[in-house]
Amino acid sequence: MENTAYRNAMELLARRRSQAEKDAALRREELYRSLPQLREYDGKAAALCRQMTTAVINGEPIEAYQKGLEQVQRDKLHTLAAAGIEEELLRPQYSCPLCRDTGYTEGRRCRCLTQLLQKEAMAALPAGVLAGCEGFEGFDLSYYGDAAEAGGRSPRETMRNILNRCRRYAADFSGGSGNLLFMGRTGLGKTYLSACIAMEVAAKGYEVRYYPAQALIDRFERVRFNREAGADDLTAMREILSCDLLILDDLGAEFATAYSQSVLYQVINDRMTEGRATIISTNLDLPALSKAYNERILSRLIGSYTMLGFVGRDIRQQ
Repeated sequence: MENTAYRNAMELLARRRSQAEKDAALRREELYRSLPQLREYDGKAAALCRQMTTAVINGEPIEAYQKGLEQVQRDKLHTLAAAGIEEELLRPQYSCPLCRDTGYTEGRRCRCLTQLLQKEAMAALPAGVLAGCEGFEGFDLSYYGDAAEAGGRSPRETMRNILNRCRRYAADFSGGSGNLLFMGRTGLGKTYLSACIAMEVAAKGYEVRYYPAQALIDRFERVRFNREAGADDLTAMREILSCDLLILDDLGAEFATAYSQSVLYQVINDRMTEGRATIISTNLDLPALSKAYNERILSRLIGSYTMLGFVGRDIRQQ
């Protein structure tokens, strides 16, 4: 899985590793000047390693070389101890001792890489989306009534099911995890749960992009009509179409034009065709969506998205 966040994180780790090894080489050279014996010990150890390798290739005994290496190491440690120097000073001081700044330990992603990916992901998401987001644990179901309504379910039960569905979606996410359509009035938690999914999925190393519908359309419009379009607009367009997960917020709040509909259709259809996951949130219900969008867009939403209907009272007013 190669994407911008992953590539940036691995490049940063590579720079850290290179710097740690460069610093260790400089310290070693300084010690060689003050303790010339150390250079001799390292030279002897290197020669013994070469001889042992040749012996292995030729099928000859290697015990004598192993004993020689052990003796060189003892002499080296004795010299360092006499000078009051820790052997650790000769080794690279990696920022992550677990993976030695490689990003992986025992074939699994190291926690340092996970943390870097989450940092990269958060940097790529609008600050307003992350503000106040405390993850799925911070989604407070007490704001939703527990009295049963039409259909026999309470708003709290419905929202608990949606919360669990979103948790599973984030936990099991892969490039082709399918699409979600969040529907419901404003203030019911659609944006919050979108942010939770975005943070968790991005922390796994997937490329996530988050756009209000109008901002997405503006990007395409600037490029299409050369309205002060910059390199970042072109990059954004590519990422919108190719990222692992696109979150399109507030569908229906954009200024409706023939061009805006064509952009939305292109994004929705292209990502569906490529099997790339998309989450769309809207304050509109199905009848309102059918009035606001043409049949091509509506058919994609109905046929290719799992619809989740948010219910309850506006949390902000509570």
